[in-house]
Amino acid sequence: MLEKNIYLFSGLLGLIVFLLMVFRFKRNHNINAYFLILVLLTSSRFIVHGTITVFPNLQNLQNQFDVAVNVYAWPLVYLYFNNLVNNPPCFIKRNLLHFVFPTLFLYFIWFNSHLTKQIFDKVVFIGIVFIIITSILYALASYKLLKNKVWSRKNDLLHVDQKNKLFKQWTLFLYVLFLLMFLRFFFNFTLNLLGIDYFNKNQFLWFSALICIGLYLKMLQSPELIYGYHVFQKKIKEFKKNTIIYKNIWITKNPIISNIQDSILKEKMEINIENYIMTIENLAVNSNAFFTEKFNTTNLANELNIPKSHVLYLFKYHSKIKFSEFKKIIRIQKTIQLIQEGYLKKNTMESLSSEVGFTSYSSFFKSFLSITGVSPQEYLKK
Repeated sequence: MLEKNIYLFSGLLGLIVFLLMVFRFKRNHNINAYFLILVLLTSSRFIVHGTITVFPNLQNLQNQFDVAVNVYAWPLVYLYFNNLVNNPPCFIKRNLLHFVFPTLFLYFIWFNSHLTKQIFDKVVFIGIVFIIITSILYALASYKLLKNKVWSRKNDLLHVDQKNKLFKQWTLFLYVLFLLMFLRFFFNFTLNLLGIDYFNKNQFLWFSALICIGLYLKMLQSPELIYGYHVFQKKIKEFKKNTIIYKNIWITKNPIISNIQDSILKEKMEINIENYIMTIENLAVNSNAFFTEKFNTTNLANELNIPKSHVLYLFKYHSKIKFSEFKKIIRIQKTIQLIQEGYLKKNTMESLSSEVGFTSYSSFFKSFLSITGVSPQEYLKK
């Protein structure tokens, strides 16, 4: 009875997550059709498993869902990761080739049960072995894709860096969960080698149900995964004042100083150096100060109500980049935010460059290219 409750809870929770994702599907780049199908399949499977005692006539449907989930899972997972990484502008028809064998196998299972048990069992056995092999290949392909395109990404931009962290955590979490479910599938298959009738001896399915519950709870706990970018952007704005967010820029350790005047400043500043850094970051992220055209170190000192010498000392000894470069990063960060929020739907690229504080479009273009690695137009296409 406990197992049936786990199945039912997993299925209903998955159905809720599916409906929430459908509602926000067009505005959410974190989700695509492959993941929607995957959630619908798994949640429907567990709903059927959870209600089988009440509706015994669902036995055939239960077996069909078991087969469908096992043959479609890894192709769907791989294509979800691939679309998440590459974000193609339209549906790619050749991706349907990934479903040719699973569909043929399903067709055989569903419509050839009239064959002799010996022939049927042999074909099913061969099909399951093929599923295991292709699942391993899809798992390896997914690992290579994510390792090269997601898990190794780094960037000093707060928006890009935070987005990379989100994608890394999410894809790693999802990959590990489906790897665990595949191991359950493989382990269960080896236990049933003698009987062959694997799909009617679905042992330890409760383990997969618990994994799916963990997946759905993770998504509900991280609404940016379900609702998309605008929620994610709010999370970026909710930056913690007790944390340095541009960690790749700052140097917090004590510097070696030979200049007498700077040595005097060191005695005054070093004890509170992290507070100075966080105050500057707070101003950069949560105000428009850096987006005025002629914003300089004097303006920054005035905004922070500290001597200009303190600002110069900070960027001389505790920053890997000059103030001008830091200002560019903050402005390009804002540029990306405005693009994502649809600023260019009603305004020009030149207007955008002026909005974030650049005196000319050419300087804006060069800064955007040097920091992001692509031009504003290329970024907009992606």
